[in-house]
Amino acid sequence: MYRLTLLFSALFIMNAAAMVEKIPDHSLKTIEELELESILFENTNLLASEEFDITNIEVIEEDEEIELGFDSKAYLPEGFNALKGMHDLDWNTIELIELEEDVTLGFDSKTYLPEDFNALKGKHDLDWNAIELVELDEDVDLGFDTQAYLPEDFNVLSGKYDLNWNAIVLVELEEDVELGFDTTAYLPEGFNAYKDMKCQQEVVVCLY
Repeated sequence: MYRLTLLFSALFIMNAAAMVEKIPDHSLKTIEELELESILFENTNLLASEEFDITNIEVIEEDEEIELGFDSKAYLPEGFNALKGMHDLDWNTIELIELEEDVTLGFDSKTYLPEDFNALKGKHDLDWNAIELVELDEDVDLGFDTQAYLPEDFNVLSGKYDLNWNAIVLVELEEDVELGFDTTAYLPEGFNAYKDMKCQQEVVVCLY
């Protein structure tokens, strides 16, 4: 009889250990939590089926308590609520005011300015469209008379706007690069760097 009781006790302990599992923070998982884990992580066929409705799962967010080492209520007003009016703030009704920082120059600037001087007077009266910008030509003194070295009646601006850039053909000159050795000795026989290059219209890209 004693051995039978011991056997039943061992079976009971094994079943209890199977239903309750230790987790890293030394708390215990309930049977409901173990069943939920089994549904979510073990039975993948159920997740793929149409019968499984994830909206039926209730997510519980646990608020972690922070231990400050003292009672914060002793330092707060009576009935204080940190979340009160959290969603009542309308940012569209708040007017932002930029505070101007006072700059200390070390002297009174009024003594150096006209009477009733206002630095902001006429700030918005200026019409930039009505202002004509004039580029002043600065005379450069070369130290000699340039006309003695130029043709008679020379005008550097003559024909300034007569130039038609569309009629100018740009020719790119290929510069020979001297490497100091014969590159053909290091390339395959019959090598052509321009082979299979695409030609556009009548432009010649390969002369080999």
